[in-house]
Amino acid sequence: MKSKIAPVFILLLSVTLNSATVMAREPYWGERRIELLGFTEQQILVLESTIRQLQSLEPGELKIDKGVYNRLSRFKELFGFSFNGRDLSRWLLSRIQSISYENSWTAAANRNQGDFFVGDLFFKQMSPLERLYSLIHEARHSDDDGYKHTRCPKGFRYISSRQPDLNLEKVPACDNSPYGAYAFQAALLFELFAFGLFEQDEAGLLYNSSISRVIP
Repeated sequence: MKSKIAPVFILLLSVTLNSATVMAREPYWGERRIELLGFTEQQILVLESTIRQLQSLEPGELKIDKGVYNRLSRFKELFGFSFNGRDLSRWLLSRIQSISYENSWTAAANRNQGDFFVGDLFFKQMSPLERLYSLIHEARHSDDDGYKHTRCPKGFRYISSRQPDLNLEKVPACDNSPYGAYAFQAALLFELFAFGLFEQDEAGLLYNSSISRVIP
């Protein structure tokens, strides 16, 4: 009888240990009751690295013309606090109920206003900066009515550099509100550009791309 029970016990113990190895290491997941579903240990490390980068952001010395900064910065207007990583990470985490792995065509999505899905594109092709702003973008979809995207206007001249086969005229890839997800994404990228955080040229190019999706 013991010989039959032992293999079952070992199997259950193995499953438990395997589950434990991919559990999140950071306390905020548990504190905010955010479920992480379907990830490998390496994928969780990437997610947590992205949150750490967000938490570490500090404005520092302005790297662009002050007049341009004052004219274009919308961060405090949109987020409700001055640009800093600690408050921004709390803002992000408060808008997430769960994050699941899904091998889909998109990098990240927010369904049901708080259930995040991230795919292979997020982990395998995006830069650290792209991962960071994509989470901020999706978090805005947790607010109010979700700020759904609209189709870009006919003759829209911009492209998706990350998804070159995508025709932006045919998919909901723009916002008709200055308070939608692309506006929040752009506001973050502008601060990163203005203070020279990450690669300044990458942040600037991504800001231009993001703000072009906001169609008043």
